[in-house]
Amino acid sequence: MLLGMGHKGVRIVNEASIHSIPWTYMVRIGIDARLYGVESGTGIGRYTQELLAQFAGLPQTHAMMEFVVFLQAAGYREFVCPNEHWTKVLADFRPYSVAAQTHFPRVIRNAHVDFMHFTHFDHPRVYRAPFIVTIHDLILLNHPSARASTLGPLRFRVKFAMYQRILAHAVHESFRILTPSQTVKDQIVKRFGVLPEKVIPTYLGIDHRGGGSTSGAGERRNRAVPPYLLYIGNAYPHKNVEQLIRVMPEARKRIPGLRLVLVGREDDFSRRLRREVVAHDFPHDAVVFFGPATDEERTQLLRGAAAYVTASFDEGFALPPVEALALDTPVIASDIPIHREILADAALFFTKNNDKSLVEQIVTTITSRGSYDTIERTKRAHRFTWGACVQETLLAYREVTTLLRARSPATPWPHVEPPNAPQHVRGEP
Repeated sequence: MLLGMGHKGVRIVNEASIHSIPWTYMVRIGIDARLYGVESGTGIGRYTQELLAQFAGLPQTHAMMEFVVFLQAAGYREFVCPNEHWTKVLADFRPYSVAAQTHFPRVIRNAHVDFMHFTHFDHPRVYRAPFIVTIHDLILLNHPSARASTLGPLRFRVKFAMYQRILAHAVHESFRILTPSQTVKDQIVKRFGVLPEKVIPTYLGIDHRGGGSTSGAGERRNRAVPPYLLYIGNAYPHKNVEQLIRVMPEARKRIPGLRLVLVGREDDFSRRLRREVVAHDFPHDAVVFFGPATDEERTQLLRGAAAYVTASFDEGFALPPVEALALDTPVIASDIPIHREILADAALFFTKNNDKSLVEQIVTTITSRGSYDTIERTKRAHRFTWGACVQETLLAYREVTTLLRARSPATPWPHVEPPNAPQHVRGEP
């Protein structure tokens, strides 16, 4: 049984019943996977990769579904169609580009899908066929700032206006909206005035296998010398990583030798943080810029941390904190709605952007770690699985196909084989 996270309006899903009800007609579903794979450097890439992996493992009751996967060049080379029910199509259009708006619709039409699943709000506004969309957050809408962009003020305003138009079109023209949390659903319903029934929370999942062995993590792992606080993610302004750096002098007075390890890709935002560290004249080992981490390094860093800490102002989900809970690592999080929803009683919260509150929770967590409820941490983490995420997604697919069939029940379901073309590859072995 799959349960919502205790919020009103979240559906109860019987996983066994979904598997047992066969699709009675062929349906051809397009999936926008242009951000496919963790190497894209985005949470959306990871989300898309996990969806495809789960769909590939569906039982035979879903044999009447065909999937058409649209990928950029790197993902196209990497992705292997699992069987004859899958097709991959080259759609080498960068997100947020003019080409994605103007040329992507033609590529979709040529693939003859019955409906599309855009795994990100950035979809072609001129696309007029049925679609559902995953909206991961409203962060840019909630926190508009030129600091969140590498563009100049004028270009930022133009891009922000386009973002608003594309997002509004996605909300109002889609058949269903998927979100990673009830918090994001509530924001969309309130801001755009759509019916709550149209928006479906599909909570993200984590890998509960616990990672690889402790050996072979490489010399870089040695840079994270205990005791250390850990943060994994980008350095966008809404992440408020500046606060984590800002409190380190006081935290080190209370916990001698404490370090802050920051994991994430190098970009303009992380370079801003480096300059801030230099300006504060910290000891050389107080803040460690680890850079990107492999899955194995990430697991070992989480296991070895005195606590995982996030000072974020806003999120769509809270994936690294949940991963920390699964490994029995304490989590310290800013007191915002999404953290309360996802982490519940398994984390310690501090007043948002309050340095004193954050330092007190750091000291309390590190000095009293043995008193925290290990069972509650791991139990909370195990509520989030990619299998559950996919089951809710399949319910949305079923609702859309039912709505489309109801429009003209006497008409056979449109299904046309795509024309043979070099960029289309059918089920690879």
